[in-house]
Amino acid sequence: MTLELTFKVMPKKILILRFGAIGDVVHSTALYRSIKRKYPETRIHYVCFKTPSENILHDPDLDKVWIAEGKTYKQLWKLAKKLRKEKFDAFINLQPGIRTRLFSLMLGMPETVTYKKTFKLHAVENFRQTGKKLFKHIEPEKNLKLYINQEVKNRVSVLLGKKSPVIAFNMGVSPTRQGRRWPLEYWRELAKKFLDNHDCKIILTGSLEDREFSETLLDVSPKISSFCAKVSVEENTALLSFCDLVISGDTGPLHVATAVGVPAVGLYGAAPVSRTGPYGENCIAVFSHRQCVPCNKRKCKYLKQDETYTPCLEDIKPDRVFNVAGAYLLEKN
Repeated sequence: MTLELTFKVMPKKILILRFGAIGDVVHSTALYRSIKRKYPETRIHYVCFKTPSENILHDPDLDKVWIAEGKTYKQLWKLAKKLRKEKFDAFINLQPGIRTRLFSLMLGMPETVTYKKTFKLHAVENFRQTGKKLFKHIEPEKNLKLYINQEVKNRVSVLLGKKSPVIAFNMGVSPTRQGRRWPLEYWRELAKKFLDNHDCKIILTGSLEDREFSETLLDVSPKISSFCAKVSVEENTALLSFCDLVISGDTGPLHVATAVGVPAVGLYGAAPVSRTGPYGENCIAVFSHRQCVPCNKRKCKYLKQDETYTPCLEDIKPDRVFNVAGAYLLEKN
């Protein structure tokens, strides 16, 4: 007998957990959005880490966002004691693992469903299928959506001082995996192509760890400026929302861009586009056509010891990205 059939009463108050990075939490927003659209009386709480929480704090489809200080057993038990007082009807655990499974036991929930990762589905659809175990009639969301505080948008608008089309380059990626970073010289060539062929300016976005790599582009033109590590996560989301185009590697800000409705181009190497590619309309992934793509490996077997960039990303030439991305820019303007 399925879980849906054993549920005598539709859950009225639920807790969703995702302990992932920014992109993971952005992808999960479609799940609670679909629940709220189909079952508007459902009260939804969400628990995640502080950094990704900044993108959902002002979400009207959430009743409360809980910040997890960490995932040690002591920290989880402290959080669980607070959450138990909320008397949830069900728990959707989108972070499978020993710690979160134990956390679900600490919560003492009447019903718990746990996410099972599959590469056969995009992450957004994978999350929805998990939610369907409780809410069987929820439907797919065509696009992701993030809500930004208006005060933050006003503040960022002044910082940006937009007068001409703005293209954002998000050059930083997670250092834990090879096959994600597009070559620096390719970024430089792409920047020159845009500035030579379009009346635009380019902004660089990213964290403190991304700054050194990204800001090497500043000597290309005075029309390039950097916001790396100069704004908060929420401010960066607002910043991307004012852009006319975002070009990014396989990382969180790419998914943020799609969720604020900005045309986005993702540069993909080893990761499967069908699983973590940009989701929704008005976005596209550019990738190599090598037979080994996507391998989804942390280390590339074809990368020599003295080499920095994987062959699958070196295959993606600046001309190709310029033609794809430029089409979005011309269409919008």
